[in-house]
Amino acid sequence: MGAGTLPPQTKIGRLREALLRLYEEHLAQDTLPTSGRFLWYELVQLGVVDKTKARGHPGVKRGVDQDVTEALTQLRESGEIPWDAIADETRTLHDHQGFPTVREYVRAALDQARLDPWAPDEAPLILCESRSLAGVLAGLVAEYRCLVAPTNGQTAGFLHNEVAPLLGDSERRVLYLGDWDHRGGLIEANTRRVLAEYGLGEWERVALTEVQVRDHDLPVISKTDRAYKPPRAYPAVETEALGQHIIVGLLRERLDALLPRLLADVLVRERAEREVLRVELGGQLEGEGAG
Repeated sequence: MGAGTLPPQTKIGRLREALLRLYEEHLAQDTLPTSGRFLWYELVQLGVVDKTKARGHPGVKRGVDQDVTEALTQLRESGEIPWDAIADETRTLHDHQGFPTVREYVRAALDQARLDPWAPDEAPLILCESRSLAGVLAGLVAEYRCLVAPTNGQTAGFLHNEVAPLLGDSERRVLYLGDWDHRGGLIEANTRRVLAEYGLGEWERVALTEVQVRDHDLPVISKTDRAYKPPRAYPAVETEALGQHIIVGLLRERLDALLPRLLADVLVRERAEREVLRVELGGQLEGEGAG
């Protein structure tokens, strides 16, 4: 049953209609895939759902966030929203399959060969406080040949083991995106402190900033930090409240400003070099025998 045929008075029917409209907006803005988290915040911004009715709030048994998840799943199962339009940043498939022959591997690798538009400098490292944000930025980061990773809150081992080796003595620039609140500030400070032991370059917070909160009139909520005794409440705005379209635009604008050359020119050269190499290797790749 399509969203338009659902009884308008039903809760799931209203949520499906709202989610389908948001999907169509993301499609028009070329901001797919998106995530369930971004769609949730967009529904909150539109006043379709009340965040205080979500799980984890006092007196809430079945949260409205569960209703949103159910409505979104129905839309995907019906084919009205493609499965690949929504990224699941909480799960990863690690593919280590090989190729029947080395020759076939070389053919595939040639199509994936990419030039570094940042050379001789290092590409920026984009760090996000949340996994959902890192997930929806993956396409943009791949386009600009950068690196992206979520800290997923306060961490040490991941930063030492996975992120720090990318720094070395390179003074790699970090572009950071995190929540505008007390806990978000602590997470950012912890990340900087850990990475400062390595070759950390310039650090820049792309989002969320106090200026962005004010200029976009983002709703400020109260978050309780239970790490303190007694718990303390702080004003807070989560990064996703800014909206995926705006966040992607901000990051794209910043990357364009930092690039030492036009990305379009690099892509033209990349395609040309790939074709030259394809011709040079053609005879060998089509030769007799297994690779």
